[in-house]
Amino acid sequence: MAYFTDEKIEQLLDDPEVVKRLIDFISMDGAAYFEEVRSNLSPEDLEEYLKENPDERIYLKKE
Repeated sequence: MAYFTDEKIEQLLDDPEVVKRLIDFISMDGAAYFEEVRSNLSPEDLEEYLKENPDERIYLKKE
């Protein structure tokens, strides 16, 4: 976050929606975090992510 000035950080913290999203993010469990990551990756990028983080495979849904 080095690209945010202290002033900008203060402005963001005054926004209730930003605060809510930050709290939601930091309180995610492993499965929720994986789902957030997975939803933003292409299938190829997901495979690369899983190669780098093999323990995350436990969160893949059984089909």
